[in-house]
Amino acid sequence: MRGMRVFQGSSREENGAEAVAEATRGWEVPPEGLDLVIAFASTRQDASEVAKALSARFGAVPVVGCTTAGEHLGAAHMNGSLVVTGLRTPRVRWATAVVDVRTFDEASARAVTDALVAKLGIVREDLNPEKHFCLTFIDGLSCKEEVVSSVMADALEGVPLLGGSAGDDLKFAKTFVLHGGEAVPSGAVFALAESAVPFQVIKHQHYTTTPASLVITRADVPTRRVYEMDGYPAIEAYARALRMRVEDVTPDVTFMNPLTFVCNEEIYVRSIQRVEPDGSIIFYCGVEEGMVLSVGGHADMIAALEEESSKAPQAELFIAFNCILRALEASKGKHEAALGQSLQRFGRHVIGFDTYGEQLAGLHINQTLVGIALRDAEA
Repeated sequence: MRGMRVFQGSSREENGAEAVAEATRGWEVPPEGLDLVIAFASTRQDASEVAKALSARFGAVPVVGCTTAGEHLGAAHMNGSLVVTGLRTPRVRWATAVVDVRTFDEASARAVTDALVAKLGIVREDLNPEKHFCLTFIDGLSCKEEVVSSVMADALEGVPLLGGSAGDDLKFAKTFVLHGGEAVPSGAVFALAESAVPFQVIKHQHYTTTPASLVITRADVPTRRVYEMDGYPAIEAYARALRMRVEDVTPDVTFMNPLTFVCNEEIYVRSIQRVEPDGSIIFYCGVEEGMVLSVGGHADMIAALEEESSKAPQAELFIAFNCILRALEASKGKHEAALGQSLQRFGRHVIGFDTYGEQLAGLHINQTLVGIALRDAEA
């Protein structure tokens, strides 16, 4: 049995069908076909056209992916592109499903997990964190990532769950997930894998906590909008913690100084999406009244990532979910090439996208890189 085979390509064509044709041109797919196709599309391409073209090109092969705020392929970081990876994985089996996040609950999570398990030809009791993992691609604007990832992680009973929130190039209008020849709004796609090759889940962020802390004292949880911290209007409390004037708190300041919280001795970032005219703050992921947050300090992103990527041998494939704020930080510092090169240290082949949030182990987080490294081996 041959090992994993990876086919990759990209396109900046605006027409979805033409973009798919260019991105997959020259692929010498083996007679036995592909096992999975992963696709990430910018808003330059029409998501529905891309989904239909991928279905026409690959037939019954499962296709998963979403719209983005930036695309990664190999060591290259792009904007305005479609990136596609086709996988022949004799030692990794895949099962996929799409759900509506607006109605997704515990019962839905149990049902879709049972369906995915059945597609793999196993039973729930066979699920093994050392053999199985599940990728997620979730609508990035429905504010449902916390619920979806939490109940799905519970349903998977310890199987690694990781992924990212779909983007739309910072337009914040509509995002789509790709599955079954369709671009689905308000959806989530799951890809459950059964792997006979070693894999490693990667979580990397370069933020630390600082002594400056804030308590959320008034918030609208469903919209992730914080009105007060420490009893003050949110932006005033945040500015005081930074020892700055409110008028000096720019978007550059907020993405370089996110808030953090600690769970099970791990640091998780709560990034600011925008400050509203009334002084309230809208976050990229979940907040609750009573939550204690610390202003984040940070190390050099590239140096920290290079250190992390040097800890393990290069895998055959790395699927990356990189926060859009990390991409903006790299762009601001002109470090995009270094970021891409660091990602490729995780895998000989890389595909990924810049997200509106990342999911890991039932949590929805920000300003983090999460990913899965598949270390192929010949059988």
